[in-house]
Amino acid sequence: MERLIKSLLILLIIPTVLSCENSSKGLNENDVQSTHGMLQHNVYFYLHDSIAESEKLEFESGLRKLLSIEEIYKSEVGITGSTESRDVTDHDFDYSIFTWFKNMDDYEIYAAHPDHLEFIDSYKHLWQNVKVYDSEIKAINEE
Repeated sequence: MERLIKSLLILLIIPTVLSCENSSKGLNENDVQSTHGMLQHNVYFYLHDSIAESEKLEFESGLRKLLSIEEIYKSEVGITGSTESRDVTDHDFDYSIFTWFKNMDDYEIYAAHPDHLEFIDSYKHLWQNVKVYDSEIKAINEE
């Protein structure tokens, strides 16, 4: 009887361990939706040092409205990372936004959208500099 119980426990434990091992490997290529061929529009905001916390909160509210524009496929907001300082690392920006557009038409609609233009008019007094990096997402094929 004890041998039967041990055998049953082993039969129950092995599939559990194997499923944990498979899930720990992360997402496979089919689990992640590809952004290849899309336009990624990255904007880095360098705010004035004298900005009050309430103004930062208003700025964040403006970002939420800006990033709700329908033509944006996907968006994320970032702040300066706490990585070590290096010659090639820029820790001077305060906020960054990362947006993906399915095509150039969607980006052009976004660029001329009243909410985008309103965001610029409403918050440009808060930044001392803005940098924009646009990239067309390209797949790097393995040989």
